Amino acid sequence: MPIDYMGVGAATVVAMIIGALWYSPVLFLKPWMLAQGKEYPCPPQKGAAAAITNAAAMSIISALALSEVFSWRQVNNIEDALVTSLLMAVGFVVSNQLLRDRFHGATPMLSLINAANTVVTYLAMGLVMALV
Repeated sequence: MPIDYMGVGAATVVAMIIGALWYSPVLFLKPWMLAQGKEYPCPPQKGAAAAITNAAAMSIISALALSEVFSWRQVNNIEDALVTSLLMAVGFVVSNQLLRDRFHGATPMLSLINAANTVVTYLAMGLVMALV
């Protein structure tokens, strides 16, 4: 089955929207900053454009990989898409994030905020790809 580029594009957009909201004052910016030991409100950050560009590139890669896994598993309904997305998020991404977090000394709150973002993002990406 060929890559669903429409689904990948839509999933990437959804991932970026979730990230923008998740790490904004609307949702978790303050606890995320404090969990890193940074001030809140924070001064404008240098390199923000590069970080956002990187986030977009990584979201494209994640969506492409998820699309390929959907193809391998022959995902053809919303339930399969959500289960597959959850397995990928928790089994590969969150488990690896938590492994690194323990070595980097991340606080449990920082790990929770980032891991929850991953799970929500992958579920949304999978849902969008199932619907497109």
